[in-house]
Amino acid sequence: MNKRMYLIMIISIPLLWIAAIKITNFPSFVIPPPELVVDVLVKESNIFFEHTTITVTWALMGYLASNVLAIGMAISFTYLPWFESFATPWTVLIKNVPFVAIASILVITMGQTPLPRVIVVVLVTFFVILANVTKGLKSVDQVLLDRMETLDASKWQIFWNIRWPSALPYYIASHEIAFTGSVIGAIIAEWMFAKNGLGYLIVRSMSQYRADRLYAVVLISSALSVGAYILVKVIESRMFKWKREISNGI
Repeated sequence: MNKRMYLIMIISIPLLWIAAIKITNFPSFVIPPPELVVDVLVKESNIFFEHTTITVTWALMGYLASNVLAIGMAISFTYLPWFESFATPWTVLIKNVPFVAIASILVITMGQTPLPRVIVVVLVTFFVILANVTKGLKSVDQVLLDRMETLDASKWQIFWNIRWPSALPYYIASHEIAFTGSVIGAIIAEWMFAKNGLGYLIVRSMSQYRADRLYAVVLISSALSVGAYILVKVIESRMFKWKREISNGI
């Protein structure tokens, strides 16, 4: 992970921001200056912290459920080919239904409860994890499988010692998209029907013409997504450090 590139990005954001204001000459209620947004972040820090905590909580809950469901289905696809043939058309169908329509149905059926938020996060993140883990579980060298069967290894031993280690790099890679997407999914759900969270703050800021608060929420949301991506990359670098050491040794 190139730390310099992230440092350059952080430095360039206010510079590009100020340049956009100078070039467009838009008033502050359209594009507020950085110092105004920082000021509202400080003055309303309690409000932002409260709503950010709510968003992160439901994003993590939905993401946990998504992981459990996706890994379970990927394992089922590996050992039950008929189930994969049955479930794949349904996953493709659900994936391509607009989230707006699904969220509306969820609100009608479940009301103003946290559960629709969790389901939307699952829908946003589930398919990436499922595709990657399934591919990883099936990418095992057939020679290794034949040798394990020759040694009379059980299905569990084959899974734990051969299939899962093969799928692990794919699984970690899926988090680069899915983990960051969990935050966006939660915000989308809150933006549509919740009464709290960062998505709710976006709607409220728009209705009140509070561009300063709106930009503050955007900064918080972006920081959460980038932070999630960096966390995944750090975990990946720690887990597969031995690969780099072998490569360097060779």
